[in-house]
Amino acid sequence: MSLEHPDETQVETQVDRPSGGRAEGARRRSRRGLVVAAVAVVLFGSSGSVWWIASQARTPEQRASNAAAPPPSQITGKVSDQQLVERMELTGKVETASRTTITGVQPQGTSRAVVTALPAAAGKSLKAGAVVAEVSGRPVLLLPGRFPAYRDLKAGDKGPDVQQLQRALQPLYGTAVNGTYGPATVEAVRKLYVAAGYEAPAGQGQSATGGGGATSGTARAGGASPGGGTAPRGGAETDGGTGAAPGTGGTNGTGGASAPPARGADTPPAAGPAKPGEVLPAAEVAYVSALPATVVQVAVAIGDAADKPLVVLGSGGRQVRAALSADQRTRLRDLPADAVIRFGTGPYEGREGTLGSLNSPSDGKSGDQQGKSGGQDGAATAGTAGAAANAGAGAGAGNGPGTAGGQHEALFVPSGAEAKEGSAQQISVELRRSPKGALTVPVSAVWTDLGGSSTVTVTEGGKERNIPVEVLFTHEGLSAVHALDENLAVGQTVVLVRRGGPAGGDSGGSGGGSGGTSGGTDG
Repeated sequence: MSLEHPDETQVETQVDRPSGGRAEGARRRSRRGLVVAAVAVVLFGSSGSVWWIASQARTPEQRASNAAAPPPSQITGKVSDQQLVERMELTGKVETASRTTITGVQPQGTSRAVVTALPAAAGKSLKAGAVVAEVSGRPVLLLPGRFPAYRDLKAGDKGPDVQQLQRALQPLYGTAVNGTYGPATVEAVRKLYVAAGYEAPAGQGQSATGGGGATSGTARAGGASPGGGTAPRGGAETDGGTGAAPGTGGTNGTGGASAPPARGADTPPAAGPAKPGEVLPAAEVAYVSALPATVVQVAVAIGDAADKPLVVLGSGGRQVRAALSADQRTRLRDLPADAVIRFGTGPYEGREGTLGSLNSPSDGKSGDQQGKSGGQDGAATAGTAGAAANAGAGAGAGNGPGTAGGQHEALFVPSGAEAKEGSAQQISVELRRSPKGALTVPVSAVWTDLGGSSTVTVTEGGKERNIPVEVLFTHEGLSAVHALDENLAVGQTVVLVRRGGPAGGDSGGSGGGSGGTSGGTDG
């Protein structure tokens, strides 16, 4: 047993020795590789340094050549006869030129007025005699007129409102215009109601004296009248699209009826039965400035309370309303009389138009005009029909679209057929155009000295000459010019920028910069 153990130990020792020798050799080889790599890096870096130092070495002649100014050079452009046109591009919306808001009236003795029918849908075109709305079973009839109804009319009444009614009925029924509500007018009013599908309101008959009998109702009437007649049960009042009623009209401020008017020679008999058409309540007629009219907006639904705005009507042709900046408004205010306004993409594409008016929140006069021409919606009614007309005028002037939010606006009047309300329309306004005979050069070709005189430098065959010019205006990098002393021809080469050369060239380059700045200011 004891003899076997030494042999085993010896064998193991002999086996382990060769392995330890190989590891030591590998470590020695690795150290040699690292040394070789380090030497290579040092040699490469040294070679690069030597090359860089050699590349920076210059002879005195080389350094002098590098320090010399570059050879003279120029950047040039051409003279053209292109007509220079400056335009303002705007986007607007088509709308009717005049708007009228019709507001319901609450009948007296009832809790509220109710919308019972809406035959006028948005976008519909309405003619004289059309029913705009029905309030508590009574129609609101549409007629052409310059001012709103401000009293109930009855047989024997006289005044400008009677004349307006007769003018509106004349094309329909041949009514004579004499200013007196006589038998012919009574019959025409009856026919007006029958054509609309309603019974015309009747008076209560005439008193024995023939003077100042009570009307069958007022603009706000409901229930029975003091004279026993049947009063209308509802209706509406309108701002008329123009504002206040004439000074000859008015209300008594209590129920909307006027004081007893003067009677005319063709007054109906002093006594007799009531006749349909002897009364025309102010609440049942709406006057607009021009017909046909388009329904711009229906603000209520059937069953709604009617003592509020019901329908907005537009009439009097079409216009395009465009928002402006303050600078754009100033430019349009100074627009030449012969300026061309052309419509682009939209229903009036390719057509020309005119500038109707400008509106500014700080310009009270312009705002009033705008309110009358196109800003009548939103008229609040209060008190009597006459008071509502005055309120409508104020609302049109102060709250019309032209002054909403303090915004500058322009109204353009297109030529041609009418277009759909609310359509988008592009507008191109020609602000300036270079006159016939003017030439066009790049803006940097104009050299301006400290005294404000401008010249253009023409180069031909290596020679240059300065030509005094008058700059007409500058736009989009080009200047329209007119030569003062010498001829300037199309196709000639003009100097824009000089580079290099003697000191004079530097001053010329500075002058070119001044000319460019001046041109930019003009534009």
